[in-house]
Amino acid sequence: MEKRAKIKVGIIGVGNCAKTLVEGVQYYVQNPEDKVGLMYEDIGGYTINDIEFVIGFDVDPRKVNQPISVAVRAFPNCAMDHVDQIDGTCIAEGAKVYCAPVMDGVAPHMLDYPEEVSFRICSDSVKSADEIEKLLKSAKVDVLINYLPVGSELATRFWIDIAIKAGIHFVNCIPTIIATEETRVVEQRFIDAGLTIVGSDMRSAWGASRLSEVLQGAMLDSGLMITQHIQTNMASGSTQGHEHIRTGRTANTDFLNMAREDRLANKHISKENVLKGQNIVRNEPIEGMTFFAGPSLTVQQKPGGKNLGSDNKIANFDIVAYGWGGARYELTARMSVQDSPNSSGVVISAIRFCKVASEMGIVGFLRGPSAWTQKTPPLQLKTGDAKFECDALARRELTKLTSPQLKDKKPLAKDLPYTFQGAKSDYEK
Repeated sequence: MEKRAKIKVGIIGVGNCAKTLVEGVQYYVQNPEDKVGLMYEDIGGYTINDIEFVIGFDVDPRKVNQPISVAVRAFPNCAMDHVDQIDGTCIAEGAKVYCAPVMDGVAPHMLDYPEEVSFRICSDSVKSADEIEKLLKSAKVDVLINYLPVGSELATRFWIDIAIKAGIHFVNCIPTIIATEETRVVEQRFIDAGLTIVGSDMRSAWGASRLSEVLQGAMLDSGLMITQHIQTNMASGSTQGHEHIRTGRTANTDFLNMAREDRLANKHISKENVLKGQNIVRNEPIEGMTFFAGPSLTVQQKPGGKNLGSDNKIANFDIVAYGWGGARYELTARMSVQDSPNSSGVVISAIRFCKVASEMGIVGFLRGPSAWTQKTPPLQLKTGDAKFECDALARRELTKLTSPQLKDKKPLAKDLPYTFQGAKSDYEK
């Protein structure tokens, strides 16, 4: 196959997820025999060797004006190291991190935590929207990843505006733009610009959302009725490689950011969409059932000692179901994972899906990849159906779902399939 140009990637929010993505790409390039952790080795001719990180944006003075290779290992990042040293394997020469507008990207309470585990705000001059657009165009960015903290509603809209003006595909990894009415408006803008988007709210390769979806779907397909599915998360334990350090642990910045309820509104909705989504696509009722994704438990160390962040996440599941002749089933599970590396396995696929789909002439939300990699896609799908769509796109084959989204057909978002998702939790009146 003819050699393709590298996919040039920009990152908004150079935190733990960015760290593991950059380091992970370098790891796989330098260890080509290791395929473990890669959902797709090849997507439309693009492998992990074809990814190049060219620019980053952040607000923390420890990262701003630093090379990407330095910024991803700056505090408060605490995710595991995948390589001994970060080199230029997958980072463009001279690629650095620029100062971005704060807007609602930093919750006020984050400044109350020790600086080793939390954000600080840069005093450097902030780049304007026009300046950022010029930087992105100069770096020839193909795909822009939104890794902003949960609750960054205004900031996400700011970056979507810039991406559309700059002609850049977008991967929205946080729970913004999740209500159907707003999603349709955003999708039409991407369609009109001839761009692709994957979103919203990334799920991990094998995390709480994936496990919830698979368990629920398998039980429903077995003829069971699920009356309770409760999922709770907490940050606890050690980052891999830090187990030998004898001190307590504080949750990573993702959990610290969500320690206040005002940052969690859309996160609650998005996680509930995962729990009820498999019922919805099978036309199974949800009224009166207990489908609840509880708040994340944010743990902190006592003052006075050495502060150390933890990227380990523990998810607990409690499911009650009924089957043959009213027989009762109960399932309780506990899963412990490294949180940030778990996300990189889906984002590395989403980046390539955006690029391949655009080369095929597809525009708007990529429904298969969004259902496979995100908690609140525009269209909820059964796990197998989402994988089918991704497999077809990886082979550069159109499906009944993607054919209507060809740019030449001038698609309208209002005519494309959606699973209705509201702007508030089902528990809100």
